[in-house]
Amino acid sequence: MKLDFGQTALKINVSFAAAVTLMLILDSSGVCAVALLCCVIHEAGHIICLLALGEKPKKIELSFYGIKLERAQLPCIKNADEIAVYASGPAMNFVLSALLFIASNGMPSLKTAALISLCVGAFNLIPCRPLDGGNILFAALYRIAGEEKAEKSCRFVSLCMIMPLGISGVFLALKKGNFTLLAVAAYLAVCVFASKKKL
Repeated sequence: MKLDFGQTALKINVSFAAAVTLMLILDSSGVCAVALLCCVIHEAGHIICLLALGEKPKKIELSFYGIKLERAQLPCIKNADEIAVYASGPAMNFVLSALLFIASNGMPSLKTAALISLCVGAFNLIPCRPLDGGNILFAALYRIAGEEKAEKSCRFVSLCMIMPLGISGVFLALKKGNFTLLAVAAYLAVCVFASKKKL
C-alpha cells in the first residue's frame, strides 16, 4: 500500500503488516508493541528534525526489516546539521524515556516502556553503521579526515563493536535459547560488508 502526503510517500509493505499482526497475536506481554511504538517515535524524531531544517522526506517505508526513511536530498555530511539529524532519533527516545520514568510512579508498565525506549535510543547510538551512532561518527570524521579515512575508521570501529555483540549473542543463544542478539550482530555485519563492496 502506498500513500502520498504532499512530497512524501508512505509505503507499507505486506511483510510489515504481517509481522505486526503476528506480533500482536503471539506477544501477550505487549513488549513488542511498545518497542514498535518506540521505533516509530525514533523515526518521528528524524522527520521532525528534517522538517525543522527545511527538508521533507521523500519516502517512508515500513517493512519486515523496520522503518526506512529515504531523503529527498543527499546527506550533506559537510554540514554540522547532518549530525543533528542522526542524533534526533535517539534524543527523542531519551526524552520519551525520561517522561515515562517521571510519570511511572507506582506503574510498572510505564517503567518497562521507559526502559524499552531507553534501550532503543542507546542501541541506535552504537558507533556502527548503518545505525545513527555510526553515521554520527562518520559525519564527524569526514569533517576532520576526509571521506576515505572516515570510511576506513568507521568500518574498523563497526567491526570492533560487532565482534563482542556476536560473541555475546552466541552465549545467549546457547544458554537461554535467545537468538535476538546474534541476529542483530549478523545483520550489522552484513550491512558493514555490503557497504564495503559499494565503495
